Order: sequence, then structure tokens, then C-alpha cells
Amino acid sequence: MTSTPLFAPPYYAVIFISLLPEHTEEYGETSGEIYELAQGQPGFLGVDSVRDAGGQGATISYWRAEDHVTNFCKIATHRHAQQRGRETFYERYEVRVAKVEKEYAWRRKEDGVGEYVKK
Repeated sequence: MTSTPLFAPPYYAVIFISLLPEHTEEYGETSGEIYELAQGQPGFLGVDSVRDAGGQGATISYWRAEDHVTNFCKIATHRHAQQRGRETFYERYEVRVAKVEKEYAWRRKEDGVGEYVKK
């Protein structure tokens, strides 16, 4: 699982839950292309992603504003990847878009004592 740093709220999280029956080289290439595309878009903050051995996965991308999410979804390369996902890769998926208004994290420090981190 990747882990992004904390961002200053408010921002938007696009939560993509999917079932990928088979992880193919083609899927990996497509996923990488979309990540690179997102990195170059205005308002993109980062991404967290995890997938279990059974193919259940969650990818959360973070964006500064809702318009940034909307604009990314309109890009032809992204739309083509979505179509390929439906036709070829995924058994199912769900997408949720949420406005993040608060966040914090807990981390163990080198001395073994934990601390909360908040933006």
C-alpha cells in the first residue's frame, strides 16, 4: 500500500473500489499510464492504492477541488481507460467522491512513542 502525506483540508477524495479477477501486464501498463496522466493534472495531490490476493482493491486519489476531479474525468485518455476497464479488466467497481474536511494521522516516532499529526 502506498501512503500519501497529509494535505491541508478541504480537498476531494475519489474512492475507487474494484474487483480485478486477473492482474495482467496490460492492466499494469494502463494503470501506470493513468497515474502518470493524473500527476500532470492541475489540482492532483496524490494517490493511495492497495489490492489483496483475491483481486479486491481500493485506490483513492486526492484532488484540491471538485472541478479538478471533473476535468480529469473528461480527458479522452482517461475515458478510454475506463472503457477498457469495463470491457477487459474489472469484474465490478464502485466510485465515490468525498469532500475531506478534516484529517489526522498517528505515527510511532523513533523513540517508540507515538504522536498525532494534524494539518
